[in-house]
Amino acid sequence: MVTFACALIVFTLPRFVFNTLRGATIQTPAQDTAKAQVVAPATTVTAAPRSLGSRLTGIFGIILILGIGVALSRNRRAISRRVVGWGLGSQLVFAILVLRVSYGRDFFSWLGATVTKILSFSYAGSEFVFGEIGKQHSSLGVIFAFQIMPAIIFVSALFAIMYYLGIMQIVVKAFAFLMNRSMGSSGAESLNVAASIFMGQTEAPLTIRPFLPRMTLSELMTVMTAGMAHVSGSIMAAYIAFGIEARHLLTAVIMTAPGTIMMAKILEPETGVPETRGGVKVDIPRTDVNVLDAAARGTSEGLHLMLNVIAMLISFIALIALVNGLFGWIHGVVPWFPETLQTVLGWIFRPIAWVMGVPWH
Repeated sequence: MVTFACALIVFTLPRFVFNTLRGATIQTPAQDTAKAQVVAPATTVTAAPRSLGSRLTGIFGIILILGIGVALSRNRRAISRRVVGWGLGSQLVFAILVLRVSYGRDFFSWLGATVTKILSFSYAGSEFVFGEIGKQHSSLGVIFAFQIMPAIIFVSALFAIMYYLGIMQIVVKAFAFLMNRSMGSSGAESLNVAASIFMGQTEAPLTIRPFLPRMTLSELMTVMTAGMAHVSGSIMAAYIAFGIEARHLLTAVIMTAPGTIMMAKILEPETGVPETRGGVKVDIPRTDVNVLDAAARGTSEGLHLMLNVIAMLISFIALIALVNGLFGWIHGVVPWFPETLQTVLGWIFRPIAWVMGVPWH
């Protein structure tokens, strides 16, 4: 529950920064309309309001979210001001770069298209095995199990090969150096956060799989928060296939990355010594004989993960339907009782949506 709350907090922070940034300068109505059409993120239904009250609501939201994190912290005295400062500052820089600088928008659009292209290669395998129902643009529409889930197997095999070739070890070292100089996080957790921007909770941990058993509690909190706060690459590809613009999705997930580390370190401050921090030597033993052996092992691990995801989806969606059926029966007897679980959750999270800038009604 604490991890879910942390992920929810991280997911809302970009909206606070976005609203505050949008209200930081005085624009003419024409400029407001034009820029709103360009920079509005995917999570926005209407353009962000410009009134002073709305701007103050965004600032209040940032303070409130940070306050909730501190209140739930396991060790308040160990919270690093450096992490908080870099977390908020990085989100502000990302907001300016992605939302207001044309070169930044173009770069992240290209980056999103590149990742989507890489993920799309998984359709070659799914189409061969499943035929029409596995095609990227199937006449039967999007079928989650046969079109989206195979991406997990593909990503697992791809990263197993990259580990065997030593590519991921270099990346881990690079992230360890950069994050240690800025937010003080370890290379492994930083790599996981960066991977979560496109891969999400299921695929991203595969990039740091050898380090997971030796991670500290704070690192594991960061890994779990990153997975729950971001959108996986396979789901992002599905959204793009539905017509959602990649730039809008990246606006949200890129700004969430530094917030993930910040909130995780507030809730679970680092008190241990991460293996991949700073100049720690990264030594991953090679158990694979060759590239094909690495690909085969990655495929088997990806299959196990994919089956777990499918089983969890079936189970929890069915359980929610069961609860909704019970709520609907009670609602038929007692009209004032909520009809669905979604209604109850809407009541609970309505204040959070309001401090994000969404109108109360």
